Amino acid sequence: MATKSDSKSLNLALQGGGSHGAYTWGVLDRLLAEPTLKIDGISGTSSGAMNAVVMADGLLRGGRDGARQALREFWEQVASMFSDLFQPTAQLSDWLMFETGAPLSLQSYLALTQAFSPYQLNPMDHNPLRQLLEEMIDFGRLRRNRSLKLFIGATQVRTGKLKLFREKELSVDALLASACLPSLHHAITIDGEAYWDGGYAGNPPIFPLIFDCKTSDVMIVIVQPLARPELPTTAEAIRMRAAELSFNTAFLREMRAIAFSKDQIKQDLLPLGRLERQLSRLNVHLVQNEAMMQQLDPSSAYQSPPAFIEELYQEGYASCEAWLDNNRQHIGTQSSVNLSELFC
Repeated sequence: MATKSDSKSLNLALQGGGSHGAYTWGVLDRLLAEPTLKIDGISGTSSGAMNAVVMADGLLRGGRDGARQALREFWEQVASMFSDLFQPTAQLSDWLMFETGAPLSLQSYLALTQAFSPYQLNPMDHNPLRQLLEEMIDFGRLRRNRSLKLFIGATQVRTGKLKLFREKELSVDALLASACLPSLHHAITIDGEAYWDGGYAGNPPIFPLIFDCKTSDVMIVIVQPLARPELPTTAEAIRMRAAELSFNTAFLREMRAIAFSKDQIKQDLLPLGRLERQLSRLNVHLVQNEAMMQQLDPSSAYQSPPAFIEELYQEGYASCEAWLDNNRQHIGTQSSVNLSELFC
């Protein structure tokens, strides 16, 4: 039987990536099955923010089992709501690059978003996710929560700055702001400030987990490939890669700064200040399936047929299982990745 001394703590940083967030669901489901693993804080952007808030609300309502049930219900509802949108029978293998590619219906819609704004294509700003989130999540309970730190990232349209919505600020608008792709949705206005998807300013933000949480370990769940080996040469492939880069740049820059700072602190013989101590004790862990994400057509992030969502979940669960088998002992002791090699 596990004892309190066996307990380990993690902070979670959850990337956004549309329906690829179902991979993160699988990772979270496996983590929640660990009885000795405690979550201190969660940072999330876009679909990562959805996972973070659904999980947190489930934990407050029904503990680990409640969180696992809430995540499954959310993603099954998403799959059901959007399954007939473009290609209802698609499976993960259908989205591998150079296999079938994006369906013509999706290609046509994405082409429309290049010529027309959402204010023209969707003048009433209909977003089925709003009703789902309002029905599933008790935002009042989340605002009263003091046991779990939440950092939901959105981008101020006016300034380009990152806005972090904390527990006491959470609302359905804050969550939708974090996932507001400007080519698909109207900007979300909160207290007179307009917001777009948080991925432009931090996907996901890491610094609040370092400086606002007691736990020294941060697990980042990656759903955007860190690299693509092939040079995009078609107009659509170039557009998709450019969009990926715009969502990865802030994250890569932040991780490079963290890696560089930790290396400098190791070489510095002078006494460490508070900032240096917090960075020096930071342990970083990555859960990803880079090979799979590299092979997936980027446009698959716009699709959520049930079979595709379930397979992404299974891949995430298996990735986390493998990570725990190989790296469980590193939690609380050291990073399980070489930050300088990855990000510098």
